[in-house]
Amino acid sequence: MGSIRALLLAGLCLALAGCGYSLRGSDVLSANLPALDLQSPQPNSELARLVRRNLEISAVTLVTGEDESDTPVLMLGSEQFATRPVSVTPQARAAQYELRLAAEVTLSRAGVPLIGPETLLVERSYFEDLDNISGNREELEIITTEMRRDLVNQLMRRLQAIAP
Repeated sequence: MGSIRALLLAGLCLALAGCGYSLRGSDVLSANLPALDLQSPQPNSELARLVRRNLEISAVTLVTGEDESDTPVLMLGSEQFATRPVSVTPQARAAQYELRLAAEVTLSRAGVPLIGPETLLVERSYFEDLDNISGNREELEIITTEMRRDLVNQLMRRLQAIAP
């Protein structure tokens, strides 16, 4: 009976690995680039910090302002956050919002574009609880943080697709 249980457990592990399942946030993406010059009009923004941290985790050396023509330059535009009401209550108040977070990225090496300019976009739906204003604010901050992470993951997947 113990060998059947072990065999079933091994089969389950293989099935999960085969379908591509991974815990949320556990996927570290490599960028296929040994060095990169990250430029942003808002270098201290939360989006730029997340990109910088993900690149460092991926073992990408970040260089700044060096005139090496072989070093790729990643230009990260400012994030653009927009909301719009999608549905309203009988009292004509917005009940559901569509949230959009976008940022333009360009990757070039020696003036030759490798990516873009391309706009990365994340959209989410958000239901507002009219009885819990402070909880709405906190939930909106959590959703915005998740959207930034998704945007950074999109960028990392694009960088991963670049041939070294």
